[in-house]
Amino acid sequence: MSYLKSSVRLAAGIAGLALAFCACAQEFPSRPLRIVVPYPPGGGPDIVARGLAVGMSKNLGQPVVVENKAGGGGVPAVMDLKNSLPDGHTLFLPDSSQWAVFPAVRDDLPYDVLKDFAAIGLVYSNNLFIFVGGNSPFRTLNDLVSRAREKPGSLRYGMSGIGGIMHIVGEAFRLSTNVTTIAVPFRNSAAAATAVISGDLDYAVAGLQSIRSLAQAGRLRILATAASKRDRVVPDVPTVVESTGIKEFNFVAEVGLVARGGTPRPVIARLAKSLADGQKEPAYLDALKKLEYDVASNTPEEFAAQIRSDLEHFRRVVKSANIKAE
Repeated sequence: MSYLKSSVRLAAGIAGLALAFCACAQEFPSRPLRIVVPYPPGGGPDIVARGLAVGMSKNLGQPVVVENKAGGGGVPAVMDLKNSLPDGHTLFLPDSSQWAVFPAVRDDLPYDVLKDFAAIGLVYSNNLFIFVGGNSPFRTLNDLVSRAREKPGSLRYGMSGIGGIMHIVGEAFRLSTNVTTIAVPFRNSAAAATAVISGDLDYAVAGLQSIRSLAQAGRLRILATAASKRDRVVPDVPTVVESTGIKEFNFVAEVGLVARGGTPRPVIARLAKSLADGQKEPAYLDALKKLEYDVASNTPEEFAAQIRSDLEHFRRVVKSANIKAE
């Protein structure tokens, strides 16, 4: 008899939780939403987020407000999300750095990306490129690799910051092509590009937005994209794989949308639908076109799997290259 009563109580408890779970999803959203952006106003992620928010707001029937919490490698923005309720009203716009690069490099982060992020979907992608100066003797990436192999340690490459995605791409390229080069950190991509132009660096890694106008003016030469496919904006630029013949090389800077870990699945599904609608909004598409970013999208399940895969991918490079955070 006691067993029967316990079973009845357990079933009633489960039913109560299920009803509460469904009620939460049905009531969502019950107030305005926030998208926390880990960059200052006016930058690429901020512009895209504001365009996205327009379409999401229409879908959800609630205002979607963008809040900027820049600095600290995105940690303040992540902590804003972590300290929020897991009800879907606070969202975060992380890039690959927050979900893969920094967790792979640092062991002192106050968050666990696999526990504290509830994946909603990708928002956009931004390809990275290896480039040299306009007067460089290297016409192709294979020319650069050949010189690096002939004279190990003679070439210097630049990137924005130690332990960032540009650094990891540079080290992955070095490891994949079995060359010895010297990494030189700079404050940002623009400073690294200036050093390449002056000849203080032999090559560098950056996004297209930082270097395209300089390449068009002949001051830089873009040798290859780090992505597995050619970039739609500069389709004549080959991939690293095409240029060198190595089997695999794929690094892309991506941005996604997440909620607080533990957010109910029906709420995540609702947010994923609003994200898809937001990505049809002219303000979002115009922002991507202006910034030369690419639309990127996937399901919550696919994005969650990608976060895990990306984290392991970067951890392997960090370990092999012995990269240490600043």
